[in-house]
Amino acid sequence: MAGYKVSRTTRLLAIITISFSFFVAEIVIGFRTHSLVLIADAFHYLGDLLSFVVALGALKISERTDSPSNLSFGWQRAQLLGAFFNGVFLVALSLTIFLQSIERFVTIQRMEEPTLVLIMGCVGLMLNLVSALFLHEHHHHGGLDHDCEAHSRPDQSQITSIEMAETAHANHKHHKLSLKGPSGYDLGMLGVLLHVLSDAINNLGVIIAALVIHLTRSPSRFYADPAVSLGISFMILLSSYPLLTSAGSVLLQSAPLGVDLDDVRHDLEEVAGVVSVHELHAWRLSHDKAVATAHVVVKGEGMADFMKIAEVVGECLHAYGIHSVTLQPELETALGEIERGGEVIGSGLSDRGKEPSERCRIRCGKVCGSLKCCG
Repeated sequence: MAGYKVSRTTRLLAIITISFSFFVAEIVIGFRTHSLVLIADAFHYLGDLLSFVVALGALKISERTDSPSNLSFGWQRAQLLGAFFNGVFLVALSLTIFLQSIERFVTIQRMEEPTLVLIMGCVGLMLNLVSALFLHEHHHHGGLDHDCEAHSRPDQSQITSIEMAETAHANHKHHKLSLKGPSGYDLGMLGVLLHVLSDAINNLGVIIAALVIHLTRSPSRFYADPAVSLGISFMILLSSYPLLTSAGSVLLQSAPLGVDLDDVRHDLEEVAGVVSVHELHAWRLSHDKAVATAHVVVKGEGMADFMKIAEVVGECLHAYGIHSVTLQPELETALGEIERGGEVIGSGLSDRGKEPSERCRIRCGKVCGSLKCCG
């Protein structure tokens, strides 16, 4: 019997409610007891609240079936932008706590009622563990074996198609490629989970500081409060690093993970009918979607069969995990038409230093200037 699946929106709303309730309680107790570690944790919760709201808004945006006409592609990056905002907020928060901790080392302040601080730390730890479990997404693969078994005995037409496909890709490097699929979490939900886990670490720090002050009688025991706060600031900074690097890498339109564009070019130029490939670009649009564009030069008689060529090219790129492709066909015989007197008059901005096979066959207008895509 399949378990009840809670939507991401419901999960986020529940986490927002828990965080807001605990933030109010923690900030009141923190100021009452003069506990820096509790106040820092409370403001961390406030930061979480803002980040969770951003993540919820980004999730709502990404779930829309229609996108604004001016955001046909960028709309899919809403969650990614929210994840990057979460990472930046974590870094800013860690620096704030760090500076407050240094100030407390210079001017020590006594913590009142450490027992109350201990109770708040324990309650917060419990709530964050529950929240982390609630956010965790389980992926079951029980139906995979059944599907594989159902397709383990293809008919003769399927065998023929498979043999033809293998022949078309015989010398291609993607056979040796082992791509990792996108992780179970999107970066937006990963940002929320990192917030919750860093909160749990903060609560452990609150508990440790409260126990040290409550159980010892040394005059130096009150340094435990800023010392733990200092450690918390470093933990928050470390937790934000993978989120910032992952989201930032995708926002910078890096190539799909594990994909070497030289290998992709090699495979495409091995396709029957393809003379050369230039202006090959591949980038990640979001954490689970990659996009590619290329100019494909075909022989003069190959233009009529370009649809077949494009199908094989698409299969190659699919093997690299790229499923959204735009191809620009160009005729090999057009090369002579873009050179007159040794001067390139085609569309390439920097075609002068390129090999003939790397030059665009389609001309750009003279007004294009530095806006040309080629080069």
